[in-house]
Amino acid sequence: MTTRTVIAPNADIRETPDAQAVKGKLETQLVFGEGFIVDREEGNWAQGRCAHDDYPGWIEKRFLGDDAAPATHIITAARSSTYRADSMKSPCLGTLGFGSRVALRVTGEKWSQLSSGAWIYTKHLAAIGDKTEDYVATARKFLETPYYWGGRSGFGIDCSGLVQVSLALAGIKAPRDTEQQIALGAETPRSRTGDLVFFPGHVGIMVDEDNILHANAFHMKVAIEPLWMVEERSKGITAMRRLG
Repeated sequence: MTTRTVIAPNADIRETPDAQAVKGKLETQLVFGEGFIVDREEGNWAQGRCAHDDYPGWIEKRFLGDDAAPATHIITAARSSTYRADSMKSPCLGTLGFGSRVALRVTGEKWSQLSSGAWIYTKHLAAIGDKTEDYVATARKFLETPYYWGGRSGFGIDCSGLVQVSLALAGIKAPRDTEQQIALGAETPRSRTGDLVFFPGHVGIMVDEDNILHANAFHMKVAIEPLWMVEERSKGITAMRRLG
């Protein structure tokens, strides 16, 4: 058993070692710099669990690396490009998503250099351990992000993934799936900003007393809409939970 680090912008975790599966096989996702605990390997695949929440599954070994420099910072923008030099006019080398864990070689006021040598906009970073308590503001960063079943990044995200990563930046540990997240906080009869609202197989975050932000398959993106619309479309609210 060993922990390895994701070296791709994101990597899918699957129920079975089958990259060609058409439906129902995607479990969750890891982003750059996150860890995967490998229990065993089979061909081009590794079986194990995500280091941050113990979610089990299979990952393609090509997404995993060893001997990564210890991460010092986390990306807090939905997506952030990396550049060849410390200038927005420099060639773009790639893009990393929210929650990616990176190691810095140089920390600058405007630009910082990653251990790989690439440069990234400093305002898109936070030191690991720093908290952004306003998880509603964090969730808002994902507006218009495509809906992606199992997704946890600015490239694509699902409803419970949005809740998990937004709460994580606030220092609140949340399980991966909706049916587990429903145990968070305490039941409340009336919604306010920050409350989690649950529907059959779905969850969202209230941005005020009347409107909910959620990654959803109706719009196929992260959107804000009136709570009553989602309640009507989802055939009812199953729980309303208040954190703190």
